[in-house]
Amino acid sequence: MVFEEGENGIVEESGTVIRLLFLIVELPVGGAEDHLLSLVRNLDRRRFDPLVCCIGRSGPIGKELEAEGVRVEELGKLRKGGFDREIVPLLQALIRRERIRLVHAHLYHANFYGRLAAFREGIPIVVSVHNTYVRPRIRRSLVNWWLARRTPVIIAGSEAIRNDIVRYDRVAPEKIRVIPYGVDVDRFDIPLSKEGAREKLGLPKGQFIVGTVGRLEEQKGQKHLLDAVGILRREGRDVLLLLVGGGREEDRLRAQAMREGIGDAVLFLGTRRDLPELFRAMDVFTLPSLWEGLPIALLSAMAAGLPVIVTPVGGVPEVVKDGENGILVPVGDTRALAAAIRKFSEDPAGARILGRAAATTVRDGYSHHTTARQIMDVYEQVLRSPSGICERGGRRQGGEG
Repeated sequence: MVFEEGENGIVEESGTVIRLLFLIVELPVGGAEDHLLSLVRNLDRRRFDPLVCCIGRSGPIGKELEAEGVRVEELGKLRKGGFDREIVPLLQALIRRERIRLVHAHLYHANFYGRLAAFREGIPIVVSVHNTYVRPRIRRSLVNWWLARRTPVIIAGSEAIRNDIVRYDRVAPEKIRVIPYGVDVDRFDIPLSKEGAREKLGLPKGQFIVGTVGRLEEQKGQKHLLDAVGILRREGRDVLLLLVGGGREEDRLRAQAMREGIGDAVLFLGTRRDLPELFRAMDVFTLPSLWEGLPIALLSAMAAGLPVIVTPVGGVPEVVKDGENGILVPVGDTRALAAAIRKFSEDPAGARILGRAAATTVRDGYSHHTTARQIMDVYEQVLRSPSGICERGGRRQGGEG
């Protein structure tokens, strides 16, 4: 395929835009999935024409993509318990049928199957890694090392993720591009007041509201947040906790809240998409994660101007500087978490200062426009470079079909 530099970027010689396949496992509400949604929304459609494929089933984010006019294909595959031989041929057929020129895969299984299919079809593939390797697996590291030899670019969501890819997968550092997540900062700048948001959501006006957003899973550390709220409530502080998200830990967390005697102080709100209103109703945002890549929920809360309390895991300390635009507390330290919440409740003026600094941090460095532009630059570099050509299994597809 021959490319030429035009006003709008790299285009095919015939003038048609590049057909691009986004591959992911499924599309529930989550950080990687929200990142994909934001990326597709901000693609320059004069340069790239997107198709999204789920190896398993779609979900709420898939419906939002379709509402944007983007087609979402479902393979309905990915059985548990080993390699699924049907997935690669299905992806190859999709690549040929849709005349795909470049694949961008997200998360381990999509990165694995997507690379095998792209290699066989002779087209380049870019893969994104979204989490640090909290529990490295030797077999996965060997697979990632082998696949990385023919992968032109691996995108890491933070420096911490990049370091893990180098350390555990033994990937050459020059193959890895660090491109942090970005958020739509304007989406969180809403005219609604805190009192108005609480009235709209049916939340009490007088309580100090602590909130967190994330899957109810071990990784997110909500059990430590419940312990911290228990400490504050026993001190007589009128604290209300909003847990936004769903997951496997919900029953355990509900039981914990009852044991702590704070069942009336914890609201389980489930998966929500009205985050701007929820953030406006909160006094502080917390994310006591045990491990992370770079959480979009954190960037979103900061964009909304909320003071944040987080743990220094993964890419979080690359964004949050203790005492400058938020507070960092040690992982699993319930008392430190309670103390940080107490500090914000006793010093609302100081909390507002940190919240404004948080919003400035995200607006200046983590905009969704910046992220999309940097990733599109990667696409163009890969398409332009001879190293993006996969020699085994075929040739890079061109206008001749």
